[in-house]
Amino acid sequence: MILVNRYEPQISLDDAFLALAKQYSELQSIYEFIDLPENISKIEKANSAILRNYYTNALDHNLIDIKTVKYIVNKNIHANGINERAVEQYHKAEQILTSNLSEPLSLNLFYQIHKCLVLDLFESNKEWNLFAGKSVSFPERLDVETELELDGLFEFMNADTEFHPMVQSWMLHFRIMALPIFDELRTKAACLLQYFWLAKNQMDCFGLLSIEHELYLNKNNYLQLCGTKDKKAAGFDDQVVFGLNMHQNQLFRIKDLFQSYFRKQVDFEKLNPRQKNIMNYVFERGYKLKEIDDSILNKRQKLIMYIIQHKGFISTKELVNEFDCNRKTIQRDFTLLLDLGLVRSIGAGAGLKYCINLQEKTNPQLEAYQADFVQLGFRNEAEEL
Repeated sequence: MILVNRYEPQISLDDAFLALAKQYSELQSIYEFIDLPENISKIEKANSAILRNYYTNALDHNLIDIKTVKYIVNKNIHANGINERAVEQYHKAEQILTSNLSEPLSLNLFYQIHKCLVLDLFESNKEWNLFAGKSVSFPERLDVETELELDGLFEFMNADTEFHPMVQSWMLHFRIMALPIFDELRTKAACLLQYFWLAKNQMDCFGLLSIEHELYLNKNNYLQLCGTKDKKAAGFDDQVVFGLNMHQNQLFRIKDLFQSYFRKQVDFEKLNPRQKNIMNYVFERGYKLKEIDDSILNKRQKLIMYIIQHKGFISTKELVNEFDCNRKTIQRDFTLLLDLGLVRSIGAGAGLKYCINLQEKTNPQLEAYQADFVQLGFRNEAEEL
């Protein structure tokens, strides 16, 4: 049995990990807040699966046009040739893994992937060695020593409770890359099993992660860290930090995706500059309203804030119609929201409206729910006046 501490990085993960964990948590909250339509979420999950397939095959020197990868995955065309068949088999392998998320990591799972990615692929293509006149053949099992190494790694992964799943996923990835397994399988197995581990632990960002994209963009550094036959792999500490940085880059891309959908929801391009400023604030911080304790804002008052955030401006009369309640009730709600510094009034009399308060931090209890650029926005507005 392999000792557990053999897989423990010796670095302090404070900087790399804590930044990533915070970013992931915020991204999860934003996703729930913007409430993507189910059909859009389904499309983006499918697109992410295509990207994972495309970039993993590209890392393995199997370069195919991404449209072709999309057509093969969606079964719009029949896969021809070894390269296209590799794409098809990779998709099947990922489906095998995602259908077994309740299972622990095991040699059995590994060999299912091996059969799909190597044995089935080359048997069906019947490629020939032109010099020997014999079909290409691959061993059906690893050597005993490598099997024991892999079994020990899986045992550690299944039993470890100290490291976060995101950190564990990179430990798994780079350990697989370091093992003497079949060349035709190494990179794909590392990527597939890493995604399996993240999905198993519900850390796959709703099925939208495509870390392989980042690895391909940083391919030279990635390969140097993995090592080659002529060059020893980098230290495990450096590998994990590199992986966490790649993870963070991917989360930035997903956040940009969420923001683009959010802007479509609110017709961002049709808004004036101030309204755009409000909508940017809503995207970055709107989810925090859900975290405000019910003892501060009741359900109706939170709903009023959501409506203001999405419309930009609202009047008492509009909300009376919206909630079908007494005008004085809405006025009391606005009195509280004004006192808390969450909204501010614009105009007077019949033209009185309310909007998000981007200027004041009057309540220390709620300062955490204001944007970081509140003071900057206030100074800019003062200069314009």
